[in-house]
Amino acid sequence: MSGRVGSLKELSQLEQALELDFYHIPLENVTDHKILTQIEYIALYQSKGKFASTGETGIHWYGRVADWKVLRRKEITERPARRGSEEKLYVKFTIDRWMKRDKPIVSGGRGIYTALYTSKYIFDRAAEIAELKLETEEDLIKWREHRRTGTVRVELDHEQVDLAKRVLGIHGSDEMNLRRS
Repeated sequence: MSGRVGSLKELSQLEQALELDFYHIPLENVTDHKILTQIEYIALYQSKGKFASTGETGIHWYGRVADWKVLRRKEITERPARRGSEEKLYVKFTIDRWMKRDKPIVSGGRGIYTALYTSKYIFDRAAEIAELKLETEEDLIKWREHRRTGTVRVELDHEQVDLAKRVLGIHGSDEMNLRRS
């Protein structure tokens, strides 16, 4: 199972997505178009910069993709197009229904610039967004070991999780406490 975490530009985008059960992105933000057929879930990332006033930052909402279509931006009528984007190609995802996570995935000082792809397995277990970047079997094993004994901190080579090229380290709460002393 595959999922996509998309960042939101403003509160009204979240409100409309939740109310109208959809999400849209520029097709140019999808580097490998084959991945569109594999996306089963969409999750919404609420940045500190845009959503601090609401008290809800991080990832709170996700939903199963019912359908998707590539359309010109002007054909997505649920939300007005920005000037100049009317003819650009976008992907519109129709969502079965949005669900709220029991515990949000917190930013942990990181962000998502445009979009991040992750597995449902990691999404269901992550506590911080950096964990969504874990991809190799070796990293997953290390992460599971630390998670069993407490909290985990994933170090990446970039502040924006989707722009990070690699995982620099995975540390458990015992290692983090030693570093502080």
